[in-house]
Amino acid sequence: MKFKLDFSAIMALIHLTFVLSLVCFGTVFLTLGILAIPALTAAFLIGKDVIYRRFDVNDGLFKRFFSEMRSEMRMMKYFPLQLLIMMQAAGIYAAERTGMTFLMYPMLICVAFCLTLIVYIIACHIFYQEKPSIINVIITMLYRIQYFLIVWILMLLAVLFFGTVMMGVLLIAGTILLLAVEVVTFLGIISFKKLRNELTDEEKEYFNDELLSKL
Repeated sequence: MKFKLDFSAIMALIHLTFVLSLVCFGTVFLTLGILAIPALTAAFLIGKDVIYRRFDVNDGLFKRFFSEMRSEMRMMKYFPLQLLIMMQAAGIYAAERTGMTFLMYPMLICVAFCLTLIVYIIACHIFYQEKPSIINVIITMLYRIQYFLIVWILMLLAVLFFGTVMMGVLLIAGTILLLAVEVVTFLGIISFKKLRNELTDEEKEYFNDELLSKL
C-alpha cells in the first residue's frame, strides 16, 4: 500500500510538472511575455494548493490553469514592470553589440530585481492582500532579506542563462522552479504576517507553534 501511495504521488508530481510547465511557459512565450503576470499568477494559485497539500491531479489542470488566468487578468495593471524589464533587456542587447559589456551588469541586476518584485507581487496577492501596493510588497519582500536574496539569485541565474535551451527546460520542467520560488516567497510572507499578527486560521493550522517560532 505504501508503494502504491508513493507511486501515485510521483505520477501526480510528473503530471503537474509537465502540464503546468507547458501551459504556463507556453502561454508566456506565445504571447511574447505580454500575459506573463496573469499566467504566473495562475500557476502560483495552483502551487498554493500544492503547498497546502490539497492539489488534486483529477481536477483538470489544463482547464484550471486557463480559468485562473482569465480571472487574474486584473494583474495586468503591473505590466509597466514588464515594460521596464523589456527596456533593460534591449539595453543589455545593445551593450553587448557595441562592446560596452560593463553596462550589462547593472542592467542584469535591475532585471533580476524587477522579476523578483513581480514574483513577490503575485505571492502577496495570493497569500496576503488581494490588491497589494508596491510599497507594501517591497516592505514584505525585504523583511526577511535571506528569502529575498534566494529569489533574486534564482532570477539572476534565469536571466543569465536564458536562451533557446532554457526555454525548452522551462516548457518541460519550469514548474519545479516556480514551486521553489513560490515556497521561498511564501515563507517570507508568512514571517511578515506573523510579525503583524495577521496569520489566517488556515495558516495557523498549517504551521505549528514550533515551526512558526523559527520563521
